[in-house]
Amino acid sequence: MRALLLLLVPLALLPSPLRAASPDASGVGGMPEHRAADASAPAVAPQNLLESERFWPYQVDLVRAWRPAGASEPLAAGTRGVLIRVEDAGLARIDFGRAGLYEVPVAETDLVARANQVRTGALEKEAANFVLAIGPRLLDATSPMLRTLPFREVARYREFLCVFADPGGAGFAELARALAPLGERSGVLAILFAQGRIENGILFEQLRALGWTPAFVHDHLAEAYTQTLLPEPLPLPTLLLQTDEGRVLFQGRWQGALPPALAAALDRPLPGAAARPAGSTGR
Repeated sequence: MRALLLLLVPLALLPSPLRAASPDASGVGGMPEHRAADASAPAVAPQNLLESERFWPYQVDLVRAWRPAGASEPLAAGTRGVLIRVEDAGLARIDFGRAGLYEVPVAETDLVARANQVRTGALEKEAANFVLAIGPRLLDATSPMLRTLPFREVARYREFLCVFADPGGAGFAELARALAPLGERSGVLAILFAQGRIENGILFEQLRALGWTPAFVHDHLAEAYTQTLLPEPLPLPTLLLQTDEGRVLFQGRWQGALPPALAAALDRPLPGAAARPAGSTGR
C-alpha cells in the first residue's frame, strides 16, 4: 500500500529522514504571508465547495467509519488525510498515507466544517494547498545552474500546468517544443513530473538543450506525486492544468499537439481570481 502522505505534508512536519532528503530552508526561500480568511464571504456548503477552493483545508478527517470499495475493513472515524482536491462529482480525493488514497464522498468528512473554519479565521492556512504540497520540492530549469526553485517564487502562481511524461520516451522533444512558449504566459507555472527516475542533473541538461525550462520535481519524488495527482490508469504523457489549491481546470492526454480544450482553459480568466490576493506574475 502506498505511503504518500509524508510527501504532501508541510516540510517542517516531515520526519527527519525525509526532511533531510528535501530542500533545506535556504532552498525553500521562506514562506510568504498567506491570508485565506474572509468572514464576509458566503458560508461554505457542499453546493459551493468548488467555488470556495481558497478555503479548502489542507487536512481533513473522516467523521464516521467509511469503507472504500473493495476493502475488507473500513477506515475508522477520525482517520486524517491530506486533501488533494475536490472533484466535480462531490468527491474529495484524499491521501490517507499508509491507509491508501481514495475518492471519498464529501459528506463522510469534515471538509465543509473545516473550510468554514478557514473562512472565519479559526483555522489558518500556511499557503494554497497545492503550493504547500509541491513548493519545497521543485528544481528550476531556468537557472544557468541546477538549483531549488524558492518556495516564495512558486507561491506567486495561481495556475499550474502539470506535465507527466517520460523524458526518454518517443515524442518528448516534440512535447517540449510545443509547451516551451507557454513559459511566457503570465500566472501559469509548468511543472514536469518526469517518469522513469531520470537523475536531476541529467534532466536539467536535457531540458536546457531542448529550450524548455519548466520547474521539475526531484527525481525520487516525481512518480509518487504522479500516483497521487492522477487517476489510475491514465496513459502518459498526460497534462493537468490546476489551480494553486488543486482544483482541476483541464486533464487529458498529450497526442502530438496542444489540446484545444487546454488552450481554451489557459485563455479563460481564472474563476475566483478577483477574490484572491493581487500580485500574481508570470515567470
